[in-house]
Amino acid sequence: MFLRKILSRPLPNTHFVTARMPVRVGPDVVEAAFVTPVERELNDATLGTVADFEIIRDIHGEPEELVLNLLLITDAARALGRIEAMLQSLDAPVGSTMRVDGTNEVRKFGMSQGLGLYLPTAETDADLRLDIVEIFTDAMEGAGLYQGSAQFGNLTALYFYGDSFNAMRKAITYALTHDPRCRNAETRRLT
Repeated sequence: MFLRKILSRPLPNTHFVTARMPVRVGPDVVEAAFVTPVERELNDATLGTVADFEIIRDIHGEPEELVLNLLLITDAARALGRIEAMLQSLDAPVGSTMRVDGTNEVRKFGMSQGLGLYLPTAETDADLRLDIVEIFTDAMEGAGLYQGSAQFGNLTALYFYGDSFNAMRKAITYALTHDPRCRNAETRRLT
C-alpha cells in the first residue's frame, strides 16, 4: 500500500483500479503466480503498472483474498476487459471483482474454484508437504493447479485451483483415503 499512499491522488490521465480476488494463495507464490505476470502484461500492452498488492487474512491468519492495486493510463471498458481476461487466465476464482476508484461500478469476473487441503502442522514438514503436493497434482491430472501454501494456527493449508471443485475432490479421493501421509487431512471448498 506504500505506493498507493504516495499516489493518493492519481496523476493526470491515470486511474487507480482495484482487483479483489478471493484466492487463498500462499505468500510463497503470490508474486510469481499473479503480480509478475500482471505487471508484465500491463507493461507489454502499455496499459499501466501494478501499484501494490496485499494478501488479506482472516482472523486465524489464513489468506482469504488477494488485492491488486493497478495504476492504469485508461479506464476504458476494453482495457478493463483485457485485464479481467488476463486475471482469469491466471485462475482468478469465482467472486473476483474489479472497480475503478471514484466509481460505483463493480465488474465481476472469475471462473476457477478452489480446494484447500488442511493438514496438522505438527505432522507436516517441508518434505512431506512437497510429497503431498506431488501426489495430488499427479492425481488431479490437470484438473487443478497448486497455488501455494500457508501455515496458520496449528494447520498447514495447500491450495489448488481448477475448473471444478468436485472434479478435483474426486481426483484426490483415493489418495486421501489410502495414503497414510494424508490420514489427518481435511479438504474444504475455497470459493
